Amino acid sequence: MAGLIPADEMKKLQKRMNRLLEDLGLSDLESKYLDELQRLQKRMSELAEEVEGAPMAQGTTMPLADVRETDEAVVVTMDLPGVEKGDIDITVTDNNLRVVAEREAEKEVDEKDYHRRERTCRRFERMVSLPVAVKTEEAKAKLDGGVLVITLPKEAVTSRKRISID
Repeated sequence: MAGLIPADEMKKLQKRMNRLLEDLGLSDLESKYLDELQRLQKRMSELAEEVEGAPMAQGTTMPLADVRETDEAVVVTMDLPGVEKGDIDITVTDNNLRVVAEREAEKEVDEKDYHRRERTCRRFERMVSLPVAVKTEEAKAKLDGGVLVITLPKEAVTSRKRISID
């Protein structure tokens, strides 16, 4: 994946693009360019997510995730091995889901018995762009066997109607 912009830089670019659209007043207007800008924004998010599983900051891992859309909800499934539910923080801002989790190191371990010790404290962090608007207040999460499943019910789609001027 040489030549790809790191995920953090992609997120910064995406935020800048959103601010520019808002500053131009295009966030709520129909524009012949708006669809293309939205496609570009979606592709930028996809590129940022292609670095899945890549190490981030020292000791931080980006967990792999599946994002599935049903008629009623967006379902995000993520592997978080060895993490307890109390160590997971899930937030939704705009159309972005952020999951941060930490696996604590074992207490009182006799280091001299180890030849190799790789299963220590680990931090997981993942930002996922959601494909549609969701009802955050109705979101549910379940952790079972190291697999986190987050179900986010979809917002009702409102249709647009042109109003003619009399």
